[in-house]
Amino acid sequence: MTDFRDIYADVDHARAYDQLVRCEDYQGNLGRYIRVNADISRARVLDMGSGTGRVAALMADACQSLTICDRAPAMLAVARERLPAHVRIDIADNTALPYGDGSFDVVTAGWSFGHATEWLPDIWQTNVRAAVDEMMRVLTPGGIAIIFETLGSGVVHPAPPTDNLRACYAIFEDEYGFARTALATDYQFASAAEAARLTAFFFGVAMDSTVQPDGRAIVPEWTGAWQLRRARV
Repeated sequence: MTDFRDIYADVDHARAYDQLVRCEDYQGNLGRYIRVNADISRARVLDMGSGTGRVAALMADACQSLTICDRAPAMLAVARERLPAHVRIDIADNTALPYGDGSFDVVTAGWSFGHATEWLPDIWQTNVRAAVDEMMRVLTPGGIAIIFETLGSGVVHPAPPTDNLRACYAIFEDEYGFARTALATDYQFASAAEAARLTAFFFGVAMDSTVQPDGRAIVPEWTGAWQLRRARV
């Protein structure tokens, strides 16, 4: 298993990661969730901790304007390869965004805040709160904030996979008032061999897959979607 921080710091690893996440959510539930919960057609959108742009790619051709940011230049280099030229890309930390108050109508963050629970074991709560505070600061009154985080990989039922993530999600819900929805975002790979190779690269073990009649392999994945509308002034 490659350390997550190495994946995010190395362009070749970032491309392999992008190959994995492009196989996720063959059902299209992430994009559907965004469309149902946020009118992005006339919106100024920010995607925080965008990585290689997998959430941004769902919105790039549908919103008024799109800005993405991440602290990892290697990930953003891959995002630049996959996103349209009009998307603005900035290097920025989730806890110190370089944007003015109320700059965006919709702000998303996918699989980004939860990393603090592993990388910053002594101060992760402070980091998560700072990131959510920044999310709400740059959101216009009446705007929509959406957070995506994992509810389990290779499992039948959705649940926070660690105690720290459970506590992190409680911060979203109990302290800020986000509402949670569990989404099935299963991986679909071209074959069982591809499934084993890509899941072992990221998760450290090859996930069990169900092979379909046409040879494609399905690996279960659950995503939590948290949504909150900022109060209007």
